[in-house]
Amino acid sequence: MVGVYKWTGSEVKMELTSSHAIQGIMVLATVAGGYAVVKSNLARVMGDLEDFMKRYEKQKSIFDARLDDAESQRAVFTSQIDVLKEINSVSALEHRNREIATLQAEVKVLRNQVEHLNNIHNGNHPDTTK
Repeated sequence: MVGVYKWTGSEVKMELTSSHAIQGIMVLATVAGGYAVVKSNLARVMGDLEDFMKRYEKQKSIFDARLDDAESQRAVFTSQIDVLKEINSVSALEHRNREIATLQAEVKVLRNQVEHLNNIHNGNHPDTTK
């Protein structure tokens, strides 16, 4: 800094000159300009952040919806697999095979009875006059 120094006894006093005033104004102008730049950049950054948050929330809701769909489909598949697992279990197959074997045996007996009735009806009838 350039200034005028005066010696008064044992003290040194500095006088402010017009160059000091100009430097002070320049410093204030620089600070004010920096403030304006920071303020405008901050406003732009805040706007960008709001846009980002809106896009983020939209993507998050889309992702959440897809995740919910996937979880519900997984639950359906799990339920279907559990039903198929129960149907094809060893105990269920054994029970079904026993039922089928019983039905086949009953069908065989019924066929024999129908054939016997057919033979009686279409064949020679026993003589009922005696």
